[in-house]
Amino acid sequence: MMGLAAGLPLGSFAQISEGTKVGINTGTGLNAPRSGVFWTSPTAQTGVIGDFYIDSLWRKGDVKLAKPVAQIGGLESDSIAGIDIRYNVLNDELEVLADPVKKDIRVIRGNQLKSFKSNSGFGMVEYVNLAERDPKGELKGFGAVLASGKVTLVKAYKPKITKPNYNPGFGTGEKNTIVRLTSDYYLFTGAGVEKVSLSKKSLLPLMADKKAEVEQYAKEHNLDFKDETQVAGLLRFYNSK
Repeated sequence: MMGLAAGLPLGSFAQISEGTKVGINTGTGLNAPRSGVFWTSPTAQTGVIGDFYIDSLWRKGDVKLAKPVAQIGGLESDSIAGIDIRYNVLNDELEVLADPVKKDIRVIRGNQLKSFKSNSGFGMVEYVNLAERDPKGELKGFGAVLASGKVTLVKAYKPKITKPNYNPGFGTGEKNTIVRLTSDYYLFTGAGVEKVSLSKKSLLPLMADKKAEVEQYAKEHNLDFKDETQVAGLLRFYNSK
């Protein structure tokens, strides 16, 4: 495992986060990392309010980097374990509480991450890099793995941005950019990525090769297809067959 002071050559930031877009549009720019430095400070977003985090609380977690990096002594590792983290969806940054006493917060850019695990309070939840799993290159950010196996169900988080609509003449409207988190569901298979809704009509055709077993499971459990926890249980059942 590596320490917080390790250095990492930064790659190109091919995918722009929604936070960067907001920064460009509002003229606040991007707090770009210094060349050759792994840990950077969080991107400031003045005039932007709302929901930025999947979970705003600091949680113990583990990180898997996209590429191994050199540690002190010359050894390489792609893992960091037992650190306090939270994911900023708007900026596509994993924030790390490097020093709780000094309130020193650093970040790892999303494109430097393969995945991370966070203790939700009900167990560890894994979040995977969506761009890495999408052969079409249309997805970005991170999603929570609800069920994994031959078919993996992922809940992908994304920001919904409402631009300011303040009218100075009447003194009405909102001066700030408002951010709210939304989510979509995807099934990852060997054949690619399929966007799905939590509905019987959307999900059952994708498990047609085990139609009888799946339908029997749904009937016996009186399955509510709008409940992601119950749907995840169905996917785990399907993967076990």
